[in-house]
Amino acid sequence: MMFYNTEHVINVSQISKSIVNDLNLVTHRYVIYPPLIFFIFGFIGFTGNLFTYLHAELCYNTVCIYSLCGFIIDIINLALSLFPRYLSAKYAIRIPWYKLRATCKLTIFLLVFLPHLSIHFLPMATID
Repeated sequence: MMFYNTEHVINVSQISKSIVNDLNLVTHRYVIYPPLIFFIFGFIGFTGNLFTYLHAELCYNTVCIYSLCGFIIDIINLALSLFPRYLSAKYAIRIPWYKLRATCKLTIFLLVFLPHLSIHFLPMATID
């Protein structure tokens, strides 16, 4: 499709190809890295919470124990969901447990169950 202007001729198909190429470039350069960044920040936060809740004064408090269990589940969830996604996008390393039927079902179950378990530790800590 060609649009004729008094000054320029614009080829729309070339513009759309250019936009698609630009979006592919952005996807390959920048969309790969947020899972790794989220995993690193999550691990730093987990380490800080671990040192905070394992102090001698807080170690025997049940609210802190519930919170610590929630943090442990959160870091396991981050490791199972974000880190394999980064490895597959950046280095084309596929996780082998997605290929077998039983382990694929287990992985899907864990990706759904772990966030719910982590969320349910908060009301347990609040009730206690």
